[in-house]
Amino acid sequence: MSRIDMLSADAIDDPHRFLGELRDEAPIQWSDRHRAWIVMGHPELDAAFRDRRLSTERMGQFRSRLTERRAAALAKAIDLLDGWMLFHEPPEHTRLRSPLARSFTPRAVQGLDQRVAALVDGLLDDMGGTAEGDLVGRFAHPLPAAVIAELFGVPVGRRDWLAGWSEKFGVVVFGAVNRPDYEELAREAGEEFDERLRPLLDRYRAEPEDNLLSLLLAREDHDDGLTTAEIIGACSLLLFAGHDTTASLLSSAILALCSDPDARRRFVQLEGADLDRAVEELLRFEASAKAMMRTVAETHERDGATFEAGQTVFMAILAANRDPRVFADANRLVLDRTPNPHLTFGHGHHFCLGAALARLEIRLALPRLLRRFPSFEVIGPPVWKPNISDRSASSIPARW
Repeated sequence: MSRIDMLSADAIDDPHRFLGELRDEAPIQWSDRHRAWIVMGHPELDAAFRDRRLSTERMGQFRSRLTERRAAALAKAIDLLDGWMLFHEPPEHTRLRSPLARSFTPRAVQGLDQRVAALVDGLLDDMGGTAEGDLVGRFAHPLPAAVIAELFGVPVGRRDWLAGWSEKFGVVVFGAVNRPDYEELAREAGEEFDERLRPLLDRYRAEPEDNLLSLLLAREDHDDGLTTAEIIGACSLLLFAGHDTTASLLSSAILALCSDPDARRRFVQLEGADLDRAVEELLRFEASAKAMMRTVAETHERDGATFEAGQTVFMAILAANRDPRVFADANRLVLDRTPNPHLTFGHGHHFCLGAALARLEIRLALPRLLRRFPSFEVIGPPVWKPNISDRSASSIPARW
């Protein structure tokens, strides 16, 4: 229906209500505004994630729409996107993902807990010097960037560019082609990442250390290894996806806890498996992705609707995670909810590679923040970024 506008004020400010009302009317609907199908029900979305007829392959279509001038401006950015497993299907997806997957198993990520805890404590120490400010800028935004920097082995004094780069490259990823500075930002972002990463690759190729770049370079000359360009592209994906989504999760989870004093009191007392369950519930309750995108690769029927080849599909995770057919009392934060089959990290072969790392950051960051500052409170409404795909706050005024 034409009234479904994912960029309307209601969809940006309160997407849970906006999408929830639509989902309860029908779990799959067509939007004339976006020329796309929107899948909002949990069973329907779970099935869609597993269906190979819905593809993430985008690079060929993206290239075909570029003018010669724009293709030249985006050359470096396109080189990065070519290394994004997210935009490929097997077997290319499998080839790009496999070398990275070994470094993102739950066991491998758990070995980072002390380093991540130290980064959290450092940010809290900095916050302790003031009484109020922007939660996003002071905590939720810099933490994931610092964690990715640790993974890559970026020296401490050379990390300031990471978070800013993620914002800049979002212009390309989210297709903000109507911005007058689109080509300039795309060129800058593509060139900057390449220029920053190549010296690090040279360093760790010569003198390996305990970091992701060294592990990837160790397989560079093997049949299952990635090329230098693919390593740089893969790292750009890890930074962009790992930074933006985790920052959004942290921000929204803190907002949820501050909006429910009883849940907050219980949350700060949790440990072990109880804390793990609470983290899963926060992931369900405030997923960072409003919608993931797919393209129909083969015409087929889904729940009475005809999905035609070439059409776009919005996979509305935010709506599916609060589907009352699957989750009792779906709009309430239930910290001990079990089972909890949320779809925050997707499903199938595109399941989020960084899921274990995001869980670790939330598990360590949120209790530390709320225990360190028991009087922490949000003192004004958050400002939400006007994006279709992600639920991301640009600022949250807070006092601690």
